[in-house]
Amino acid sequence: MNGCNNLYTTHLFDSDPADRHLYAHHMAAHVKGGGPATGPLSLFKDDQFVRLWAIGGLAGAMRWLEILVIGIYTFQVSGSPFLVAAMLIARMAPMIFFGTIIGAIVEDMDRRRVQIGACTLMTLCAITCAAAATIDIISFPFLAGAAFLSGLGWSTDFPVRRTMIGGAVTPDQLGTAMSFESATNSATRMIGPLIGGSVYQVLGLEGAYAIAAVGYALTILFAFGLAPLQPSRPRGRRESLLPLLKAGFSYARSNNVIIGVFLITVTLNLFGFAYTAIIPVWAVENFQADPVFVGLLASAEGGGAVLGSLTLAFWARPAHSRRLFLIGAVVFFIGLLMASKLSLYGVALLVLFGAGVGIAAFGAMQSTLVLRETAPEFRSRVMGVLAACIGTGPLGVLNIGLISELTSASTAMALSSAFGLTLIALVTWRLPSIRR
Repeated sequence: MNGCNNLYTTHLFDSDPADRHLYAHHMAAHVKGGGPATGPLSLFKDDQFVRLWAIGGLAGAMRWLEILVIGIYTFQVSGSPFLVAAMLIARMAPMIFFGTIIGAIVEDMDRRRVQIGACTLMTLCAITCAAAATIDIISFPFLAGAAFLSGLGWSTDFPVRRTMIGGAVTPDQLGTAMSFESATNSATRMIGPLIGGSVYQVLGLEGAYAIAAVGYALTILFAFGLAPLQPSRPRGRRESLLPLLKAGFSYARSNNVIIGVFLITVTLNLFGFAYTAIIPVWAVENFQADPVFVGLLASAEGGGAVLGSLTLAFWARPAHSRRLFLIGAVVFFIGLLMASKLSLYGVALLVLFGAGVGIAAFGAMQSTLVLRETAPEFRSRVMGVLAACIGTGPLGVLNIGLISELTSASTAMALSSAFGLTLIALVTWRLPSIRR
């Protein structure tokens, strides 16, 4: 373990001042406490980690709240599954268009300021939508535009916030940190829809967006408390955007584990996570669910993922990272395939809960593997590429929305998940290092 830490710090102090600052803060906290704290919960003694973790949790919950209430509102007003999918596309599109670019740009910026700016943008979008719904000037183009801008703020999460977490913890804590991240993200997928469905039924669209505005505003307060982080390169060493992007892609291509993570991430976002776009449609078509029960169904996967992520945080070992990542993706797809053919609401709820346990392993190991396989000076750029892979989701949403429009939501879920399983088998065959 000491050899690992020495290798890490050698890379660290030769490269990224932002990571050096966070690492120094982390080590100073340990020294002050009389030595390194042990155990997974010791992470929550570090102020920087806690602030970054809280920002992710609050923003994630409000994000899923928004996604659900936009879907319910759109389907109630239009009756079109495709239009429901189009709204989610607007929310996710910035990830694929700007994720990689943001990863390169932020290396020349104070990441703390970027984080504050992203939190402020999402807050303003929620306030604007709440006001527009209150005075009844809301429209589908207006909602789509606000969703796009809010998605632009979210697209900074991997190259900024998660990269900062990678610098705030030591290498042996990285898997644990990302397991807690995955648990929190999963909890947001459970809490956000539950709150969204209930609030929408009682207070309508304006009430849901008002709660989102409060949640996003709290992230601004946490972001202001972060330590200032200087740019990764001195001003005299700045490079133009294209060479930075080229170097980041070249670095990623040289590592089959990173390539495997990227390909499986694209597969899950194209053919797995896209099902969230049609949950309101599926719940109404199959179970005649009202908004509260739509929210409960949407939260089931998140509930399973919380359980899985917390289990990983305390018991997962670094040697198992690749297999956990792969097995989690497979379990998730199998769960979706099974759920798509169920007619009993309670059974579907349990199956989606099980699928969530699988996605916990995928989510926790996704960032862990990329950060562990990437030298610190390339982390923002490679995490930006990962964000772009996640951003391919709108293409899957478009696909599942069209199939739902032509057939049914359950048929679209079944076809999409079956194709996803086939692609994972192909990736594993071509890149066996992802499972070893």
